[in-house]
Amino acid sequence: MKILEITRSFYPSIGGMEKFVADRLKIYNALGYDYQVITTTHSEKQLSDSQKLDNVIYLPSYTPYEIVPKLNTAIMQQQYDVISINQTGYYYAVQAAKAAKRKNKKIVLTPHFLFHTDRFKIVKDFHSKFILPELLKQVDKIICFTEVEADYWKNNFQFVKNKIVIIPHYFNPPAAKEDFSRNKFGKFLLFLGRGEKNKRIDLLIKAFDKINTDYGLVLTVAKDEISSELYELVSRNKKINLLGRVPEEEKQNLLAFASALILPTDYEAFGIVNLEASYYSKPLILTELSVFKNILDDEGVIYFKNNLSDIEKAIKYFFELDENQKAEMGKVNYNNLQKFSFEKITDKYSDIFKELK
Repeated sequence: MKILEITRSFYPSIGGMEKFVADRLKIYNALGYDYQVITTTHSEKQLSDSQKLDNVIYLPSYTPYEIVPKLNTAIMQQQYDVISINQTGYYYAVQAAKAAKRKNKKIVLTPHFLFHTDRFKIVKDFHSKFILPELLKQVDKIICFTEVEADYWKNNFQFVKNKIVIIPHYFNPPAAKEDFSRNKFGKFLLFLGRGEKNKRIDLLIKAFDKINTDYGLVLTVAKDEISSELYELVSRNKKINLLGRVPEEEKQNLLAFASALILPTDYEAFGIVNLEASYYSKPLILTELSVFKNILDDEGVIYFKNNLSDIEKAIKYFFELDENQKAEMGKVNYNNLQKFSFEKITDKYSDIFKELK
């Protein structure tokens, strides 16, 4: 079996689609499948030459619709049995499906839900109404991470019902828990992710700033990812720390020492960072999203709505819990990881590709 993996972006990252694709390649390795990745230059600026992998092809792309002129040629030059396309709503996904059909190949689509934000809404609305239905008709399997996502596609495009299979992310723990010893922040809440628009760090920072506490707030966000107003606030409040992107080792160190993970967000296709924090038995303080409720145990989570007062209330509630209550929340989250083992998820992928042969 040889898989051609198509993705808008592919680079080392804390979360999101890039990490998902990298983790999926580990499944292909475990199953003994050959694979080639074709991606765009959308996020190439994040890479140094030393980080680029031999089996990843980077093609120039042009926004807002991610037009990739060289994609068709690149796909036609590859030998593969199944093409795996990540994300909808972009020209490259449509191009890839058409190229695969010309070669009479099977197509697997992982939509990653649909759109994170309303940016370029006119383009996205046009795509959803006139282009997406034809794309969905061409694919052989649609991989959804949760029942919530599967219901979305079934309700909006009823003809895909028999194509959908639900396979969540897996969580593969680090090879070993290190002897962490670099806690520079004392007691702190950790925001692990990027400063994209759907991540409501604007609300988080403002809400935290209103609380008188000896806890800190640590965010893996860079200065240029926030507004000048927020940066002025952060500069005044020495308990708030912006770290920018962190390497994997430092990420594990932060998770090990954090008092809890906090994630305000308007949208998530899955939320792999919640599982990463759960491995370290951390309580979770999260936006109340159906996706989160689908994959997590409510007993390990404090939920809030995305407004200043509710986030402030949720943080204060967490601070008021005693250490035993916090530890019990972390234990619940750790036990929940059993549903997302590498072996279980790999078996599900094996079943799909056997069916597609």
